[in-house]
Amino acid sequence: MKLNEVLKKLNKGKAEEDKVKIVGDEVITRTATSTGSPYLDYIAGGGFMNGGYNTIIASGGVGKSSIALLACKYTIEKRGKVAVYFDAENTLDDGYFTRMGVDKNSIIRRPIRNLETMLDEAELFAQSEDVGLIILDSIPIFTAAAIEAKSAGENSIGNEAKRFTQRMPIIEGYASRRDVCIIGLTSYKLNPGAMGDPRVLQRGEWQKTMSNTTIDMTKKELLLDEDKDIIGHKIDVRVKKLKSGSYDPSKVFTVNFYNYGGFNIIDEYAQIFCEKGIVDVGGAGWITLLMSSGEEKKVQGTDNFAKYLKENPIEFEFLKDQL
Repeated sequence: MKLNEVLKKLNKGKAEEDKVKIVGDEVITRTATSTGSPYLDYIAGGGFMNGGYNTIIASGGVGKSSIALLACKYTIEKRGKVAVYFDAENTLDDGYFTRMGVDKNSIIRRPIRNLETMLDEAELFAQSEDVGLIILDSIPIFTAAAIEAKSAGENSIGNEAKRFTQRMPIIEGYASRRDVCIIGLTSYKLNPGAMGDPRVLQRGEWQKTMSNTTIDMTKKELLLDEDKDIIGHKIDVRVKKLKSGSYDPSKVFTVNFYNYGGFNIIDEYAQIFCEKGIVDVGGAGWITLLMSSGEEKKVQGTDNFAKYLKENPIEFEFLKDQL
């Protein structure tokens, strides 16, 4: 049988995006959904990979849900797609949407925790051309029907993990064809009998194997304003997995998280410009940048550099174009 005959049989009745074909001149790229933080995007290969599953690991109060909402905002505003948010903890309210600037007219919130229902709906949403993002908040909270019913015959510690393992590859397959980003929010539990690191991910190891981008976050000291009021906190971030590039899982990056808006965009870009060599950082904290006019400008210290960028949006965009 000739190859063209094989392809004809394989492609019978299939949608164009599902057809089997020789790659040829087709350009294959991986796109990403922003974390809402330019610096996190910078260290994590652009953010959360579209067309696959991604993981945020953190304990409560670090900012998992807020970062997920910032990803929703990006999906709505930049991709023109609808975001689906499975809110198993049922914690999202108008305050969350307002603080992160998310348009509620382009987001579907599903406050359910039944695992089978969530998986069924996620599979359907992953097949929609209008959906760009699916949030699972959070993985340890989704509970199988057998557990809810306390069925003695099916109640086992691996019940939910088994269901996730069986269904998530199918859901991711649909997401891959339509460039849908899936983000699972999860946390560690302690397993004293484990060799090495006693922390294990709840609901199964599939989260490690399937994840395209995995970031591990820890809440650190609080951020205070001039009146000593709490406005946010610092987050230590480790990139635990990154399919889009190289990474060091032991390296710690620190970002400032603010209760309103999430991240300071200009401050983070100023840090990136310095680290990437877009500007020259000299002794005594002097920063030299080449302006759009071709002339040089010097400022002292990253705070003054960020202030200059805020006051000169044209020069800010000019430096961004060089990244």
